[in-house]
Amino acid sequence: MKKNLFGAALLAIVFAGSAMADTTAAGTKGQNPSGQTNSEKKQVPQGPAVTIPLSTGTPINASLVGTLDCEKSKPGDVVTAIVTESVSYQRSVLLPKGSRITGHVVRTGADGEETSALFVEFDRVILKNGQEAVLNAGIQALAPATAAPTIPSREKYEENRMAGATKIAPSPAESDTMILPSTYTLPRRVVPSAPVPQIEGGLDREGMFTPDSKGAFSEPNLRVFTPMSEGSHGSVLVGSKQNVRLENGTRLLIVVQPPTR
Repeated sequence: MKKNLFGAALLAIVFAGSAMADTTAAGTKGQNPSGQTNSEKKQVPQGPAVTIPLSTGTPINASLVGTLDCEKSKPGDVVTAIVTESVSYQRSVLLPKGSRITGHVVRTGADGEETSALFVEFDRVILKNGQEAVLNAGIQALAPATAAPTIPSREKYEENRMAGATKIAPSPAESDTMILPSTYTLPRRVVPSAPVPQIEGGLDREGMFTPDSKGAFSEPNLRVFTPMSEGSHGSVLVGSKQNVRLENGTRLLIVVQPPTR
């Protein structure tokens, strides 16, 4: 088990470390900033550019449109999610429900027969009126559309959290030593006695995550790596003993990462 976990984390690092070069070179290899290739027949319609003041760390509840499959998805394939809950600040709606968040597959791969990985990033928001805004975001938490709720309500969860009564769900397994991603530009580093990424937060009866949710709910063999340091892009999803596959309607908690320079 320790060997499998070590390999899964190592695969995440390899993906993360090499993806920065892929993203930078996208424009010179026939890709536009949205990750689509010039040869694609279906282009996402573009509207007037706008600025949406979403700060780093802003969580967005969304639902995946279509499927993502490590064995079938290819670099450059468009990834789309629909915002399932408006993002507001001081009574002002910054990102309306029904907006589309788009991105692309950066890389797919496998490490032997037991571990597979899927690297995706989101880079654009399309509002319902067709206006667009640049975004840098990854996946902080996910759950199948049929996943059972883990909390009765987010309001009750917040009350318990403020009272110090919430708990972190135990990890399916632990590792004495594993490799954790820090940023996409720094080399990998070995962290002794580091735990496997745990499930945090909760999923309510309406299929909405709490803002602090992290990890893959109801997916014990799936790991979610989403660094939040400067220069970070997207997320690496690593599956142990299975192919990484997200079905249509998968619940997502998308998190805004530091803006690109």
